[in-house]
Amino acid sequence: MQSSHLAPPADRAPSEREPRDGFAIGLLVLALLLGLVRFWRLGEWSLWYDEAATWFDLQASLANPELHNKLGYSAIGALVRLLGGEPTEFNLRLLPAIAGWLVIPATWFAFRPVADARRAAAAALLVAASSWHVYWSQNARFYTLAQLTALVGGGLVLRALWNSRLWQALAGCALVALAGLFHPSAVVLLPALCLAPWLLSPLRLPELENSRRVRAALLALLGAGALLGCAWAWRTWQTYLHRAPDSSTVHYLLTTGFYVTPLLGAAAFFGIFAAWVRRAAFGLIAALVVVLGLCAMLLCSLQVVVSAQYVFVLLPWIAILAAWPLAHPPERSRRGDAIAACWLALLVLPALASTLLYFGPRAGERPPWREAYDYVWNQRESGDLVLGMEAPVGEYYLDPQSTDLATPQRVPWLDRWRTQRPREWATHARRAWYVFNPEQMKGWEPQDAREFERFLRERCRLVKCFPLYVETRDLSVWVYLRG
Repeated sequence: MQSSHLAPPADRAPSEREPRDGFAIGLLVLALLLGLVRFWRLGEWSLWYDEAATWFDLQASLANPELHNKLGYSAIGALVRLLGGEPTEFNLRLLPAIAGWLVIPATWFAFRPVADARRAAAAALLVAASSWHVYWSQNARFYTLAQLTALVGGGLVLRALWNSRLWQALAGCALVALAGLFHPSAVVLLPALCLAPWLLSPLRLPELENSRRVRAALLALLGAGALLGCAWAWRTWQTYLHRAPDSSTVHYLLTTGFYVTPLLGAAAFFGIFAAWVRRAAFGLIAALVVVLGLCAMLLCSLQVVVSAQYVFVLLPWIAILAAWPLAHPPERSRRGDAIAACWLALLVLPALASTLLYFGPRAGERPPWREAYDYVWNQRESGDLVLGMEAPVGEYYLDPQSTDLATPQRVPWLDRWRTQRPREWATHARRAWYVFNPEQMKGWEPQDAREFERFLRERCRLVKCFPLYVETRDLSVWVYLRG
């Protein structure tokens, strides 16, 4: 068999010395500039429950034994302290936004040596334009931190396979494992990366012919990681099984399809087909990483609630598959650049439209809890009672000095487990405010929801509504007053 260096396949990944592609450089610069929108209006959107949970877990000094990704909490806490210690929306979200922007050049770094500069830059642009990526970059959570770490680790593993360097394989696997300490969902990338080259072995792909030592090392690292991390993984699984015991495969499929978007998903599927036809090693590895990762979460969804954010780590890999038809033409040509520009525009323009909606009428896709609780704060009288959904968020806005948001004192909980509380308080003469999101009531028992609605209709009056509708979701916040 001829060496892959002597007879490269038509669609094989180029070497590090590929000719400079001005079109690719332009795409990368555009992606980096577009990525800066992650810092725009960063502190404008209200916190929601998970963001408040980030802060109250930090307030508890990470003592909660159910926290299995303390690295993410510690990193956000360290930056808040560096910025003066005040947990403003901007301060809490700044580190995830920085990580979200860094994912863009990291996408180019990870994929360029094995996919070519044009595809890698196009994938970076798709990530930059994604409103889903902007959303998690502007959340005080850890998904972009996990994604960034896992992506750099994945890039090192790919380099190890192509260059037959064991140290890169070790460093890459260590980074992917480390990403799990930001969020456990990132670990799904590790078995996919380690198993994909072995699953492709029967194809005898030239690019992977010299990687047998690395493939063996990856398998050994996967086995060692499974032994060393099984206790952590089991505790994490049991914690989540306790917190979200209701399984819903349909919810997982619908949310993943919605946020990945049918257009990007279809383009990625086309990329998989093109990679298979040409037997392109990296395209097939990326395809297996995505498919194995999605299937792993699909199996999890049979036992627990799994939403799209748990496959967020796969977004750059989906993007590179969608960019697969953009390989640099064998000979530079305006026609090739025009075709590439049209394909990319077909994918990027709808994503940009969604991002514009995110910053415009969708208002950050966050329920306007801050506006609602600020209204109550300004309208309430001494002795008034305030009951609300996402009570820690209400406590955050009504009592900024609170040191225990996990057990709110000013805003008693109004949720599916405490549906009797409004009627209990109705026996008192105190005026009472009820702050809630109607869509969250869909998770209540039907009888409880009907009784609460009747209570609001008969005993209370609507004093303010903060409408916000995003696609099929109702993110509005309603304020009712009794008395």
